[in-house]
Amino acid sequence: MSRLVYLDQNAWVTLAKGSWDKERYPKEHAALTKVVGMVRSGSITIPLSFTNIYETSKVNVPRRRANLARTQAVLSGGIVFRGRRRILAETLAAYLADRREISRPAPPERWFLSELWFEAAGDYSPESYGFAMSERLLALIRHDPGRALFDYLAFDDEEVRLEAVRRYSANSAHLISRIESRRALVAGETFAIRKRAYGARLVIDELDFIFATARPLGLDWSTVADIGSSLVRSMVVDVPVFNVESELVVRLEGQGRAISENDLRDMAAFITVLPLADVIVAEKQFVNLARQARLDERHETTLLTSIHDL
Repeated sequence: MSRLVYLDQNAWVTLAKGSWDKERYPKEHAALTKVVGMVRSGSITIPLSFTNIYETSKVNVPRRRANLARTQAVLSGGIVFRGRRRILAETLAAYLADRREISRPAPPERWFLSELWFEAAGDYSPESYGFAMSERLLALIRHDPGRALFDYLAFDDEEVRLEAVRRYSANSAHLISRIESRRALVAGETFAIRKRAYGARLVIDELDFIFATARPLGLDWSTVADIGSSLVRSMVVDVPVFNVESELVVRLEGQGRAISENDLRDMAAFITVLPLADVIVAEKQFVNLARQARLDERHETTLLTSIHDL
């Protein structure tokens, strides 16, 4: 089976430069040629994340956005990593079933990938999205996922695109203010205390989701006491999404600089992708944070800081 490679946006921009002008960007074109060869041979698959799609849609220059979108659509084939919620639901259910020795069918291989580009944000259903898509439309997207993704990124309605970026930035600013408030409360504490505090906060924030995930397994929980302190503590360590988030957030907050919107996007990608990908190419900051936490060893993921190392 092909190895799963995740490229952050900087790596995609490098490849897009190589596709734009091989005379002006010979090194980037050489990297693109090698990556294309690996994709065509089937040795690697390069799914996109929500972060990739959002950052491409944010590009204001239409020709640049179209070139970047074309590079991503062709090399990824329109395949995406599913959103955090679905990945957390599946891995949390598997973990609880294993700990309580509950029989549960295994999911399909690579269940965490989707041919529907919008499922990078969240799995589609008429109930969760608030509207229904026809089976004909869904079949057309699945027939050529790369083309569907390219059409969305390159030819999206401009007013809708700008409004989406504005809303994302507004929600990010709200989240950053919450992070900074919590950060100030624990600023004088040791790393161990801050990590325990964040882990507790993470579980509390997800309690309703944990209860909802446990119910189909026959676990009728309604309070933390029902779960048990031992299982609550182990969740933060052994459920991949919780593990990566708690390790990275506490280290990022400890850097003593302001958290940016870009940090949130990189964090979101790492939380969902790191436990699933074979190789990640990303900026030095998050690669270094992940290495400090030994997340690459724990999840058997190779971390690189340049597409030229691939």
